[in-house]
Amino acid sequence: LDQVFAFRAFDFRNRFPDPLPNFRAALECLQSEDAYMPDVEAQIRAYLKDGRSIAIPNSFFWVEQKPFASLAEAQSWVQARQKRAAKGSPLDRLAGSLISNPDDPTEKQVRDAVTMTFTKMVSKADNEAVCASAERWLREAIRALPKSNDVGAPNDD
Repeated sequence: LDQVFAFRAFDFRNRFPDPLPNFRAALECLQSEDAYMPDVEAQIRAYLKDGRSIAIPNSFFWVEQKPFASLAEAQSWVQARQKRAAKGSPLDRLAGSLISNPDDPTEKQVRDAVTMTFTKMVSKADNEAVCASAERWLREAIRALPKSNDVGAPNDD
């Protein structure tokens, strides 16, 4: 990775303007308390010494997670939500509406709940493996780039 000059981490509000020395530092910025909505908008970019940059695929630092492990768990959640909505305020009826629409038939709510996924940042416990994998990918991406004097590459003139 000798061709890399610096890394940058970007979150929803671009809270990390300073260059970072390596992928791990960028990843840790996005995993920090300072990051704003990194599970919605995040990017890590490697800046090369020749002026080009490479966006690291977010699949290296985002994971998809299901809120329910089974159909029975989703069904239990839908039923509990329906009971709360029947007894509570009109706002209680909207709880969980990002997972499933409370106006849909119960069966559809359960199907939606069990198939729904949300994005979150990779666990800090996985950083060692994530960093090794991302660095291998970046080496290959750099190797595949056209040389700076090839068509489509930056010109130093």
